[in-house]
Amino acid sequence: MQSMNATQPAGSGRGERAFRVAPDGLAEVATQEFSSGPAECTLQFLDRVLLRCCCRMVEFGAYAGFSALYAASLGTDVFAFEPSPASHELLARNVSENPELAPRIRLFRHGISDVECYAPLYAKGPADADASIFREVERQGVVCGLPDAIVPLRDAAAVLREVGIDERTLVKIDIAGAEYRVLPGLAGLLAERKPWLHVSFHPFNLVAGADPYRTALLRLRSTMQAAEALACYRFIHVHDPEDGWCTIGSSDRMDFLRHYLLRAKPIPHITSPQYGFVHALAFSDQALPPDA
Repeated sequence: MQSMNATQPAGSGRGERAFRVAPDGLAEVATQEFSSGPAECTLQFLDRVLLRCCCRMVEFGAYAGFSALYAASLGTDVFAFEPSPASHELLARNVSENPELAPRIRLFRHGISDVECYAPLYAKGPADADASIFREVERQGVVCGLPDAIVPLRDAAAVLREVGIDERTLVKIDIAGAEYRVLPGLAGLLAERKPWLHVSFHPFNLVAGADPYRTALLRLRSTMQAAEALACYRFIHVHDPEDGWCTIGSSDRMDFLRHYLLRAKPIPHITSPQYGFVHALAFSDQALPPDA
């Protein structure tokens, strides 16, 4: 994508969904990330769900705003949450570059957690897309982030009740490991309202000191707590590099538990194999529409 020009995600073939980005070096970095394979998988999911099943999207972890802008270009009303000051500034600038889409997007300067609090946000670089509430994370070994800001976090369930969610809402969560704190507290609300859910999982952001065994146990325990919170949904959707989005129904979940959750999975740029949920998965009580 080129700054200040009508743009489209690289390789997406979606020229009619073009939007503009701010003329900024950080925006160019974000553009490169948005043109990656994982981002394309997300766009494929948004195309299938927002065009036919949902009229609103609540996005926690909006970063530079590209997913929000893309959703707005599909005619969706978006509630975009980004607590990082640097990322929120970039988000606001990118939205302002698209006055035809901006009325559909509401911006919020706070993040979410399982409680109302203020928390330090740790970053590993300017406008870090993976800035998180965890100081130590795993990449090529354990990496210590630097304090970036003290940010407000609100109780996720309270926020979603205020916004209002139902089966026509997509809740998109990409919060760099905090999903393991948030999802158990949302279990009751998700079971009641059954919104569509798209979650990016970051097990590698959970580190229990220098002991890899304790770290593996922490990740498995956190995964099972998240899985229990999401057990109210009939369908789990997993992206396969060759087959696209694949659906696991209620009758197949035991096989999924054995063959996916408990299987070690390699992740690029992460030293150790990861167990449990990795990358983005989706959950719904309705069948995923066929690819157009």
